This record gives sequence, structure tokens and C-alpha cells, in this order.
Amino acid sequence: MENDELISVLSSWNFWGGKQIDTGLERPLYVDKILNLLRENNVIAETGIRRCGKSFIARQAVKRLIKGADGKNVLIINLEDERFISRDYGLLLQAYESYKSILKPDRKPLIVIDEAQEVEGWEKFVRGLTERNEAKFIITGSSSKLLSSEYSTLLSGRQITLYVAPLSFPEFLAFKGMKTDQLNMVTNAEKIRRHFDEYLHFGGFPVVALNSEKNELLLSYFDTIMVKDVISRYKLRNEAKLRSLAKFYLTNIASEITYNSVSRFLNIPVKTAQRFSEYIASSSVIFFVDRLSFSPKEKENSPRKVYSIDNGIASAIGTNFMEIRGRMLENIVAQHIYVHCKKDRNSSMYYWREKGQGSKGKAVDFVIKRGNALYPIQVSYSIRDPKAKEREISALIKCAKELNVKKCIIITYEYSGKEKIEGISIEYKKAYNWLMDDLGKMATG
Repeated sequence: MENDELISVLSSWNFWGGKQIDTGLERPLYVDKILNLLRENNVIAETGIRRCGKSFIARQAVKRLIKGADGKNVLIINLEDERFISRDYGLLLQAYESYKSILKPDRKPLIVIDEAQEVEGWEKFVRGLTERNEAKFIITGSSSKLLSSEYSTLLSGRQITLYVAPLSFPEFLAFKGMKTDQLNMVTNAEKIRRHFDEYLHFGGFPVVALNSEKNELLLSYFDTIMVKDVISRYKLRNEAKLRSLAKFYLTNIASEITYNSVSRFLNIPVKTAQRFSEYIASSSVIFFVDRLSFSPKEKENSPRKVYSIDNGIASAIGTNFMEIRGRMLENIVAQHIYVHCKKDRNSSMYYWREKGQGSKGKAVDFVIKRGNALYPIQVSYSIRDPKAKEREISALIKCAKELNVKKCIIITYEYSGKEKIEGISIEYKKAYNWLMDDLGKMATG
């Protein structure tokens, strides 16, 4: 590709000459974080599930950074542009040299490499320029390749990783044009509840939130993720088994699973079940939660719970939402805690199960561990049934006493309140109120 032709392609994605580029609705929590990190670091890597908005967030950061200037000190390279016939290390070098020659930046440029995993050797390009202190970088990628050992070795000490998730509920409301201050939360409670119902069912992918053809989009996302981020990346031949496993997990969210059970379900070796599970998790479409145990062996031998990073994909591939809405509510809570733990390295999440009782023992959905503090959280769609309420509370009390905890939360769809039982303070919170805490905070009572 000739230099002039290359610059013409690149201009589609850049703010050069004051050009207006589509940046979508801003997600300020991420944009603020990126701009703060760039002050001290040369490489910011955005990772997360495909279509969660990483590319738009990078452009939003650039737009904020240039503040309406001509944008000549920023180079955005979108490696998914179909006009790039060859995507290799040479393309990155040519793009950079052509940009310098024609745009003539007057200070150290910021280079955005969008979907970096499309090019082998991008790490060397980034390392070379950062070692010479020639540029800063925002890298986006939709697979865990951005976190691979090779990448970490090449860029050790140079990069900060920022995990990007689909819309949180406050972001979802902002996309719907709603303010989230306390007054609006109270005066528009019914409207917010309707938006929460949509969020609970269809999830928080940005384009899905703004589109009426939700199922079609979600199914296409699932197919793309499986093909590009799992099957092609790991060069898998047994595509049918891989897809069956992914669908198995997505239709069994909030369930305890073992690799042995997966092996029997798919009629594949246990090692293959483990390997395929790790591949699917690497795409960020699902994640696993370990049992809380102070014995490493017990934790390793216990089932893990599986969750999806977005409710919409689970709904789209065939789950009957009305039949499992309790598990869908639990999945929403899991997402919120998971994203928090990604941001706060001092926090981790587990589930709790009574010792020595197997799968029939009492269970608590989540225990957040922050430093040495533990916060049990139970999720129950409804506690109107006295038997259901007693079951949830008895498990929570058993867990709290074992962990020597005095405060617990039960998250519900419909009820809020407080009570004290056997010396344990229990707070009931409506899910959409609990979710209103931003991604950097975790309200646990």
C-alpha cells in the first residue's frame, strides 16, 4: 500500500484537521481513568469482551485529550479496517512513518492501536517506540492475548491494563438519557425499574442497549466471539464441541460445575473439558467463581460457579428468561462484583458452602474478600414466600457465624429493609439500588 493511500485509510479513524469522528456516548469512568493513567504511563491496554465499547472509549479519551485541536499529535490505527490487505509488523511501521512524514506531529504522539491482536509482532512495535521514548500508546484488544506471558515479558513495567466491561447499570441509565442522582432515583423509580427489567434481560452491550434488534445482535456477538476469540485463536478443529460447551455454560449461569460433569455432558476427556473451558473464559464471555475455603486443596477440589459477563448473551442463545430470572439476577450481581475485583486488586470474590454437606449444604451466593474483611451477599429474586426467606436467611446466618461476620446483605428484586437475627444485622436491598454504586466502589452495608 502506498503511503498516500495508507494515510487516506487512516484518516477515516483520525481527528486530523479537526475532523469529527463518531465517539458514541461517553463513558466517563473509563475515560477519566485512561487520561489519568497516561500522565504517568506510556502504555495503557484496554481488555475485555468483544463489542463492550473499548474502541469508542479510546476515541473518547483522544477527543477529550485534543480538546477540539487538529489532532495531528494522535495516530489511531484500526486494525479491523478491511482495507488493510496485509496486517503485519510492517504495516504498523509504515503507518507510523507515513504519519510522521505527512502530519508532522510537534510533540510526542499518542498512538491508538485498535484490536492489536490482529497483528503478530505489535508488541515489538510498541516496545521499540516506548524504549526510545517516541510515543505513548492506548492498546485495545478483545482477547486475553493482550495479557499473555509473551506480551507481559516484552512490555514488563511499561503497561497498565484496564479491564472494560459492558455497561454497568448506572451507565445503562445514562445511555437511556436518565440522570442518576438521588432525587431522580426517587422521583422516577418506576421508570428506572422498567429500565432495570430490560437490563436484566438483555444486558449491557452498548449497541444492544440502543438498538431494537437485540436478539439478532447478541447472537451475532456470540458467533463472532466464538470464531475470532476462541476457535481461530486456538486453532481448534472440534468447533461443535466448543460451541456446545459455551452454550452449556451460558444456559447454566449461577450453577456449580466441575470438569468431570462437563466431560460427561460432552463425552470428552476431562483435560479437554478443562482446556476448552479456559479457552472460552479467555474470551471474557464467562468467568468462574471459586468456593471460599482456607484450605487450598478443598478449594481446588470443590465445584466452581459459572457466570456470564453479560445477561443478554445468555438470554439470546435460548435461555427461558422467565424460568431462570432468579439466576439472571444473581448473574447481574456477580458481574458487578467481578468488575469491581478487576479494578481493585485488594478484593476477590467467592461463594460459600457449608462444610461436609456436599451440594445439599447451605450456600451463600457471594463472599467479597477485601483485605482481611469478609462481606457475605445473598441474592434472592423474591422473599415473599416465608419458606424461601427462611432458607436464604438460615444460610446467611450460618455463613456469618462461621466467618465471624456481623453484617450481611440480601439483594432482591423488590424489597428493601433491615432486621437483626441472632446478633447478625441483615440489610435487604433492591438490586437496582445496590447496582447504582459506581465501578470503583462496592456498597456492602
